[in-house]
Amino acid sequence: MLGALATGVLVAPPGAAAASTAGQLRAGAGQADITPPRTGYYLGGWTRADRLAKGQSTRLYANALVLQRGERKMALVAVELFSIAAGLQEDVARELADLGYDQSSVLLAASHTHSGPGGFSNNPTYNTAAPSAATITSPETFVQFFSPLPADRQLYTFLVKQIAASIRRADADRGLAEAAWGHTRLTDLTDNRSIEAHLANYGIDVPFGEGRADMAPGGRLSTIDPTVDVLRVDKLRARKGKPARRIPIGAYSNFADHGTVVKSETEAYSGDHHAAAWRLFADRVRKAAKVPRLQTVVNVYPNGAEGDQSAGLRRTGIAGAVEVGSREAEAMFEAWRDAGKRMSRTPVLDLRWTRTCFCGRDTATGPVDDEGVVGAGFLTGSEEGRGPLFEITGIPLEGRTSPVEDPVQGRKLQVPVASPPPATVVGVYRIGDGVIATIPGEPTKEVGVRVRKAVLAELAGKGVESVTIGGLAQDFIQYVTTPEEYGTQSYEGASTLYGTNTATFLQERLAELARAMATGGPAPMAFPLDTSFGVLPDGPAFDPGADRGTITTQPAASVARLEKVTLAWTGGVNGSDRPVDRAFVSAQRLVGKRWRTVDSDLALAMLWRADAAGRYTLEWQPAATVPVDTYRLRVTATRYELVSRSFAVTASTAARVRAVRRAADGSVRATLAFPAYDAADLIPPPPPASVRVPARYVRGGRVVLPAAAVHDRRGNPNGAPASLPLG
Repeated sequence: MLGALATGVLVAPPGAAAASTAGQLRAGAGQADITPPRTGYYLGGWTRADRLAKGQSTRLYANALVLQRGERKMALVAVELFSIAAGLQEDVARELADLGYDQSSVLLAASHTHSGPGGFSNNPTYNTAAPSAATITSPETFVQFFSPLPADRQLYTFLVKQIAASIRRADADRGLAEAAWGHTRLTDLTDNRSIEAHLANYGIDVPFGEGRADMAPGGRLSTIDPTVDVLRVDKLRARKGKPARRIPIGAYSNFADHGTVVKSETEAYSGDHHAAAWRLFADRVRKAAKVPRLQTVVNVYPNGAEGDQSAGLRRTGIAGAVEVGSREAEAMFEAWRDAGKRMSRTPVLDLRWTRTCFCGRDTATGPVDDEGVVGAGFLTGSEEGRGPLFEITGIPLEGRTSPVEDPVQGRKLQVPVASPPPATVVGVYRIGDGVIATIPGEPTKEVGVRVRKAVLAELAGKGVESVTIGGLAQDFIQYVTTPEEYGTQSYEGASTLYGTNTATFLQERLAELARAMATGGPAPMAFPLDTSFGVLPDGPAFDPGADRGTITTQPAASVARLEKVTLAWTGGVNGSDRPVDRAFVSAQRLVGKRWRTVDSDLALAMLWRADAAGRYTLEWQPAATVPVDTYRLRVTATRYELVSRSFAVTASTAARVRAVRRAADGSVRATLAFPAYDAADLIPPPPPASVRVPARYVRGGRVVLPAAAVHDRRGNPNGAPASLPLG
């Protein structure tokens, strides 16, 4: 790590004039809380009327990096939402016009968490939430499915203002900087969730439910997108007579992984695995580089070619999301270190952007439609969460096709339940030797492969080494599948709106933009379209909640690590008491005579819920590493404060000895492992630990351990006796 930081240190020439830095990179980092200050919105992404946000697992954030060289400025922004509405992106850009940004220079992309709010899209088509048997007593949910409501202006306005605030904060943080791309691979985390459709790319025809990844010519690895791309950004602090100090401010990170580890049954706001990945990455960078406390460090982590990529097939729940995010953070840190070997103060900054109309245009593989249409497979959902219609009928509609082939929509069994716009947005953004090619929806792995190849070919010889797929960026047109995948009418193909050749059309438009970038020419003129649908950021502010609260249930007097601490109180209705941009609930440790905050609902280990009667419940799961000591919980609402009674956190006795062996140095080692996490856990346990066994417990060829005979390095003992053969 120190080697990476020391590479290419810069010494400011004595008496260098300010003008000498005019062409150098300037960069800044910013964040803003975009969690709605009330519960009750349906969970966008799951889009079910019976899956509402009843609390919060993690805060939702907008993370922003601003880059500038000369007059060229761009903002890279990731928001923890399931999609970006084109009108919302335009309104965010308008909010920042005074700082020199426009629609093209704000690259706004969604993480695609399925546990953010729904109901904020300008186009009411995307404010649809499916009714179910559970909502039979709410007939309006059935009416709204076919005639969806306009955007909730209060939520819409809040999101526009807060996303813009993250960019303003990043802009204000600008300083001399350097940047570079780093890369690695993460091969054992995700799976292709639509394997039958993917196999169609190789001409392999398999009935739904019978496909396997090993059927692909390249095996499982060829069915996933393992690429981890990281744009590292460090600020430079001049020091008189010394090399400038690098101060990392974070990264733009890209990895293809659906935001579906936290399932709809959790019914709480959550950034899913992205929330863990960006927090753990930022914390590790801060500690490794000793970043000053007041410097914001971000990980701008939207999503890539994730249409058929997911870690949520083998992992689930809040703790599962933390596990997945920790793996992603580890890979991103590795790529971040890789980037440290080639940092540049003068990376190329360039972009080409346009709005392009489908308009029935022709492509190399045939025409696209002039309007979007969904297929029957869309109605019963994907493998990761079948929808209400499937729950009622038990019949998935993936693979259902029409007996009549439409010249543009193919064999899609068309369902008239959506009204997508006729045009969408694409862009090519260059930073140094890397390019981000944006797609306004969810491209599959193979679409990503083809787009990368096409864009890179247009930029050959121009110093571009890599192309990153920026999925879910600037707009949302649902899925983008290859013509071969589309033909199977999987969930993803049925959700590809503009026909068989949608992916080809977008690939050609991105290649066209890359060609313009390579030649120094302009982007094609943007197709005129009112994306506001009459929705403006002029809604009222959220209610600040109650002016007082009352604790109704205190924590237990003692709790072991990895067990739950609970607290209950009354206050304002529907979570309205939660403040924006600061902690709502904190866990504090008594150190000497002072209480010091060690955790909060801004992190990963708390879950709170609230109801329409103003009843709040909180769970906090102390990690296996928190100090054994005295703690309390503190509620800091917008308008009141509550403090719980103190309680003790003790060592966990949940670990068990799983194996013993003789090490190379002759000592005897035991593997001490905690039970696997379950659906109720908020954090996963630590990995198994190898601990030394005292000689007195070795009896010939066996190791006989009473309870509490061995401990991990944090003092957690084996909670049960063990008698095992010595391996």
